[in-house]
Parts: sequence; structure tokens; C-alpha cells
Amino acid sequence: MHKFFAVILTLVLILSMTASAFSAPVELIYTYWGSPLERDAQAKMCRDFEKAYQDIFPGIKIKDIYIPSNYDEKINAMVAAGEPPHVAQLGEALSLEWAEKGILLDILPLIKEDKDPSVKIENRLSMTWYWYDKGKKTIGTNLAPEVMVLWYNKELFDKAGVPYPTSDPNAWTWDKFLDTAIKLTVDRNGRHPGDQGFDPSNIDVYGVAFGTWWAAILPFIWSNGGDICDSEGKRPLINQPASVEAIQKLADLMLKHHVAPTPTQMQAFPALSVALQTKKVAMYVDGQWALLDLGQMGKEGRIKLGVAPLPKLRKPVCLELGSPNVMFAASAQKHLKESWEFYKWTTDSEKVISLVRGGLWMPLQKWYYTDPKYREKWLDPDVHPKEYKPAVIDYLLKYGRRAPSYYLRNWGKISDIMYQELSNVWLGKISAKTACDSIATKIKPLLTGRYDR
Repeated sequence: MHKFFAVILTLVLILSMTASAFSAPVELIYTYWGSPLERDAQAKMCRDFEKAYQDIFPGIKIKDIYIPSNYDEKINAMVAAGEPPHVAQLGEALSLEWAEKGILLDILPLIKEDKDPSVKIENRLSMTWYWYDKGKKTIGTNLAPEVMVLWYNKELFDKAGVPYPTSDPNAWTWDKFLDTAIKLTVDRNGRHPGDQGFDPSNIDVYGVAFGTWWAAILPFIWSNGGDICDSEGKRPLINQPASVEAIQKLADLMLKHHVAPTPTQMQAFPALSVALQTKKVAMYVDGQWALLDLGQMGKEGRIKLGVAPLPKLRKPVCLELGSPNVMFAASAQKHLKESWEFYKWTTDSEKVISLVRGGLWMPLQKWYYTDPKYREKWLDPDVHPKEYKPAVIDYLLKYGRRAPSYYLRNWGKISDIMYQELSNVWLGKISAKTACDSIATKIKPLLTGRYDR
């Protein structure tokens, strides 16, 4: 009888070991957003990871879910259903709020245990880290650093006989920028703003265009010496003279000088990258990420592309921003080793160099900026304009300032209020001062400090 039970026990152990050896491969869920080109690039990144890690994690799969619209709503639904992704891009407004609630994983212990230099805090650009719990915890860095810059179509400059914008942020002043925009703005009769008979209701080419979301506005406020709030995130400064003046100058580009389209006029435009390529706009303010589409147009010979720093008002400022890549605690901890390796892959510029060379991202690791050997790895002369290093890299390293989305509490609500209140400024219905006074009143109760202090 004892022998019989011993045989049964042996069989059970063998079967359990066999089942373990042939357990189902791990499947990680990764969610992200972006343009169709970004979708293709990120999907390739996932396939590359699967291929590279087959020996370490046999059969591993990344279920990449592309969410081009209503991203926050869909992620909220996944979390509410108890099925969050393992790794994901996440909007800044949700990230630190969810981190404090324990929905996202604090990865600082994983960083400390890992010997991989690419993930070490000291080896990534310091402004890219998302800290919380008074700086004692982190959800990690953004997926890639991004900066706001000025893209331009060199063919329109050549046709008008106008010099290209300088790559020196100190020399590229607001007055020079405005003069350039006036010379490049042309109505359907070939007249410029200030010319007798100029028709602002029938403009064929605008000198400049810019979005009216916070990242397109804030660098000009900073450049003029203003801000949304004080450094502790407790007191509004948006209604102070320097902030108001910067916003009014932007509105004047549309309403007084007629060198930029209003938001209403922009509704008739295609995407700004297409407007630049089709010569409806000579310059436009956008993130570095626009290079993924613009660079492809350049490679195909559809645009002669240039890039410059943003014009300065009082001092040069480079706004650095970027949505974080995060690990969701509930799901990632079930497959922690696999999730961590995939997270590292998505934020290791060496592993995703094709995305960086393609123009979508900038590298996170410092050596890609300071070491010429590494710069050559990601600067593609067929994609990156020849002035890219001084106009973007040097601009970031010398004048970079992290966006408030990295640290300010209630940032999503604050930025929404700004957008709503300023919308009537761009339409000429109210002054910048009136809007900024209203913003200051509405955001005051939301200014409850910073996540990192």
C-alpha cells in the first residue's frame, strides 16, 4: 500500500513539474497613443522585444493596444474593470494622482537593484523624472524627452527672400520673429500685413501658427518672466503683468498683426505638419515629436524643413515635457520580471533607436547628448534638419525647464481652466488681463502644492 501511494506521489510530482515547464507563455499588455506613424513604430518596438527576449522568456508576447482617441477614458475603464495594462503610456494629469493611490508602481526599488546603466537615475536627463511622496518615490521617466520648438518651411523663406531663423536663442528675439512673420504672411493679392489694401480675411499664407494648449503658451510666459504659479505651487501668478503681457502678445499675432490664424480659422486647416508642407503656414510651434511626420516628408522630398528655438521675449526658455511610461501595480506585479524588462526596453534609447532616429522621440540617457559618438547614432541627416543640434539639443541642455505637469498637483484641472478661459482671448472677445484674472481666481483653490516636495 505504501508503495502504491509512493508511486502516485511520484507521478503527481512529475506531472506538476511537467505542467510548470510547459506553462502558458506570459502576455503583457501595453497601451499607447499617437499618429499612424507612431502606431507603426511602437508596434515594431514590441515585436523587437518579443524577438530579443525569446530565450529569456520563451513565448513572451506583447499585446500592444493602440488607442488614438479618448485615451484617459479607456484606461480608466480598464482600471475600473480590474484589467489594467502592465506597462503603458499615461497622461500627465493622471500619473502622479494614481501613483499616490497605489495604482501605479514605485519603481525606485527596482532601479536600485538593477545594474543596467540605462535606467540609473544619474544617467538620465534629470528633468525627465516623475517624483512623488516628497521626492522619495518615482513612477519613472517620460517615454522620451520632448521640447517645444519652431518648425519652418525653408522654401517659403527662400521665395520671400527672408533669412532663416537663427539657431541662437539669445539672438532670436520677439521683434525679429514678428518681423519675419509679417514678411512671410501673404494675402491672396500678394500683400503683407501693413501694406495698403492688405486683406486679413483672405490670407493665402500665414507667417506662423501655434496651438492654444498649455505647452504652446507656457514657454512664452516663462520667457517673459511670468508663470502660472509660484515655485511651491501655492500662489497664482498667471495674472501678474509679465504673464498677461506674454499672452496678449500671442493673441496679437492673430488679432492685431494678422500673421497667425485664430483657432476658428485653423479648423479649416489640415494637420499643422501638412499645412507647413503645403505652404499654408511658413512657421509653426509644436513639439519635437512632430519630426516623425515632418522628417518623413523631408525624406520623400515633399518639404525643405528647418527648425529653430522659440523666439525669446526677455530670456530664452526651453519647455521640456513628456508623458510618462508607467507600470501598473496590480498587473505588473503578477509578472514583475517580464514587466520590468519590457518597461526598461521602452525607455532605453539603445533598444528603440529606430524611433529616435525616425524623429518621434529624443533619447533619455545623457550620453546621447554629450558624446558625439552617441549623437551620430540618433541624428539622421535625412530626418533631422542640419540646424537640429544647436536649435534643439543645445537649446534643451542650456535652457531646458521641466513642465509643471511633472510636479504640480491638480495639473489636469488647472490646465483645463487655462484652456477654457483663454479661448475667448484668441477670438478677441476679452483681453488677456480679464482672462488671467479669472484663471487666477479659479485655480487658487487648486494650488495645493507639489507632489515632489
